[in-house]
Amino acid sequence: MVLSRGFGAFALIGLTLIPLSGCGPSESQDADAAKVPAIPVLVSTVTIAPGAEDVSAYGIIRSDKEAGLSFKIAGLIKTLDADTGDQVKKGQVLARLDQREIDAQSARAEANAAKARRDLARIEPLLKNGFISQQRIDDARSAAAVANAELRQIEFNRSLATITAPSDGVVLSRHADRNEIVAAGAPVLTVSQGAAGFIFKAALSDSAVAKLKVGDTAEIRLDAFKDQPVKGHVRRLSAMSDAQTGTFGVEIMLDETPSGVESGFIGKVRIAPSDTADETTTLAIPASAILEGHGATATVYVVNEKDMTAHLTRVTLGGLQDDHVLVTKGLKAGDKVVSAGAPYLRDGVGVEIVTDLAVRAAKPEPRS
Repeated sequence: MVLSRGFGAFALIGLTLIPLSGCGPSESQDADAAKVPAIPVLVSTVTIAPGAEDVSAYGIIRSDKEAGLSFKIAGLIKTLDADTGDQVKKGQVLARLDQREIDAQSARAEANAAKARRDLARIEPLLKNGFISQQRIDDARSAAAVANAELRQIEFNRSLATITAPSDGVVLSRHADRNEIVAAGAPVLTVSQGAAGFIFKAALSDSAVAKLKVGDTAEIRLDAFKDQPVKGHVRRLSAMSDAQTGTFGVEIMLDETPSGVESGFIGKVRIAPSDTADETTTLAIPASAILEGHGATATVYVVNEKDMTAHLTRVTLGGLQDDHVLVTKGLKAGDKVVSAGAPYLRDGVGVEIVTDLAVRAAKPEPRS
């Protein structure tokens, strides 16, 4: 009886162990994985970057029409009655050369011309009597013509030894001073011509200028009027690059000018190309979503909202826009990228989207 009792107990124990031995290691691991809490993260939606194709550049305000004023001949500046910022009227005398040298040249030319006229008048009657040849008369007439031409040339130079304002305007810059000897054609003053308005001049790279055409709209923010954007449009694009910088010039005509703007103000222009056709769409994500960057590529975590898992994704970068990073490949509009909490993730881990990581971290996990 004792043996049978013991055997029965042993059999009972064996029966009770049978279902336990059927529980495999995979089921145990799945159960453990199910107990791992999702990692809280903040996410941002991938959006199409507004104005990503815009062209930006720094430049300077200039008068629409400017004139560089100079003397036709070299000489000593005797008077210079204009300075930067002065308002000038059309015909106003701005500068004069010392004309003593011109007076001497004029006197000599006048004497030569008078002598040539006297010589011609003296020998012309001799031709009728056959005392002189026709060639001699022709030579005398040529000499008189040359002397008169030299006199007219000197008088023309005298007229250009005085600089007058070509129109009402403002002196933009002064390049010389009194008692200074200037070369012929060397700029003495730069003045605006009339009230034709202002333009914004900037320099662009070849890739930037290739996107633009005349008429494209622009917005300018001047350093002196940062809260007052100025609208304009492209008026001219250079057909040839600058020999020294390799850049192309662009002129933006201001549609309206804030009160107080003067030539020389600096600012930044943003030009919107009218033709934005491109094989790629530029997207924008927060800079905080970038994990690692290698040249033009980087990695981000993209959340699969179906199973709430995060997956490491490589993207191609296209630059910066304010506090966002531009992406040209690897994402699509509407994707959710992890913008905070990414350092605690690994590829394929479960995540929980929250709005405040600090509040979520302080919240206790529910007990099972």
